Amino acid sequence: MRRYATLCLVVLLFATCSGSTDVSPEVVENEEPTTESNSTTSTLATPTETIAEYIFDIEKMSPLTGKYITQEEWLIRPRRVISFKIDNNINARPQSGIQHADLIYEVLVEGGMTRFLAVFLDSSSDYLGPIRSARPTDPTIIKPFGSTLVVSGATEGLIPSIRELGVPVIEEQKAPSMFRISSRKAPHNLYADTELIRDVIDNKGYLFIQPGPQPIFSFGYNQNNWIKKASKITIEYSNETTVIWKLDKNLYNRFILDSYSQTDDPEAHNWIKQNGFDTGILTAETIIVIQGVKYRDEATTLPSILTVGIGPVTIFNNGNMIEGTWRRTDIDDPFDLFDANGDLIYIPPSKQWIHIMPLEGNISVSN
Repeated sequence: MRRYATLCLVVLLFATCSGSTDVSPEVVENEEPTTESNSTTSTLATPTETIAEYIFDIEKMSPLTGKYITQEEWLIRPRRVISFKIDNNINARPQSGIQHADLIYEVLVEGGMTRFLAVFLDSSSDYLGPIRSARPTDPTIIKPFGSTLVVSGATEGLIPSIRELGVPVIEEQKAPSMFRISSRKAPHNLYADTELIRDVIDNKGYLFIQPGPQPIFSFGYNQNNWIKKASKITIEYSNETTVIWKLDKNLYNRFILDSYSQTDDPEAHNWIKQNGFDTGILTAETIIVIQGVKYRDEATTLPSILTVGIGPVTIFNNGNMIEGTWRRTDIDDPFDLFDANGDLIYIPPSKQWIHIMPLEGNISVSN
């Protein structure tokens, strides 16, 4: 924890925050009436109209998306968040099951490449992978919602240090909860069934949050200071990895260009089902780019991103964008997001893809 506190002072020197031009907001009505709860609220107002107030209700909504879930889903909700470390090497594509995740984090690893954290609460997949090893940034972003981290292993000494931070870790298990497929070569061939992994976690007696974690962001429809200019988003992690999101109706489609690609053009980043035939492009409703100081982890010397302190954040939803600042005092806390005026940014209830990217990474947008 002292390492995070020390590096927190460093990030203050690098954090930036830029303003945006006010535009008339798109008014969005709530999907269902809401009830009072121990929650965060937001409203969207214009000089002539006001939309219904958004109130997060833990018994009706997902803390990861801010969306309503059905009563049936709530009754069977496991109330336990699990995060799977997913490979993003070219030999791991197309991945499987991540299209079902409630939330995806994308995190820088060595070689300028990235890996994913596919986060599940109300959703599930019986064929998820490939699963790879942990990295030092992982526990710092999943700790706030009490998640168990599921990995294939890690650099020597890293798993004990993650557990010392209070994050439970599940390493490779025997079939059928985790299994290796013959159609791919190791280490890109480890897959899992999310519900069977839940059974493994239950059998180990790991604690879980009841009635469930609180929302990871302040959700709401307050978008009156967003700029309408983000139909195409280019996110450059490094010289080796560039991710492109293109808006199609209200969804962003994912494309990727990296040093392993066989072409100089971005390729559609697809998922594929276990049958090997059904496939589709990865999508997200909201893209969040959190930038922090890049450093070398003391114990493993692996590249990591500081997620405690203050730094720039850029958020995209339905062709709109807003720039601001993230703040966080400890890895137990969620990210607080503020606009150029210092006002809280409300994330539209949506499925998000969250990029954890170094300060030297680049973001460009166009229509």
